[in-house]
Amino acid sequence: MRHPPSAASLWPALAAGLSGAAGVALSAVAAHVDSSGFVSAAAAIALAHAPILLILCLPGIRDVLRLPALPAFMITLGVFLFCGDMSARVFLDHKLFAYAAPTGGSLLILGWLAIAVLALPALLGRGER
Repeated sequence: MRHPPSAASLWPALAAGLSGAAGVALSAVAAHVDSSGFVSAAAAIALAHAPILLILCLPGIRDVLRLPALPAFMITLGVFLFCGDMSARVFLDHKLFAYAAPTGGSLLILGWLAIAVLALPALLGRGER
């Protein structure tokens, strides 16, 4: 019998909802206000990463990934930094801080790689408990 997920394991669902909502809102802004492409890029990143954040909090994910909170944290922070920097360039007329977008993008890449690495034991048959 599965136990209900703890509140601590559900924070990626909150991040997924916020990322998805931000992506839709940024898409509207990109269509009506911004012609630079920065907001469009932020919208695409936010929308693309919302589903994986939701998947990383599903109860059965621990059968595949022993530590789903690690890539969830990396992806959440990466979305925040990348989208925040792209949006700040348009709305505030300056960067969030130096290297915010590349740092965010690097965290997104590392988050996806963490998923791959964390899935290896299950793939190789060592995921049994």
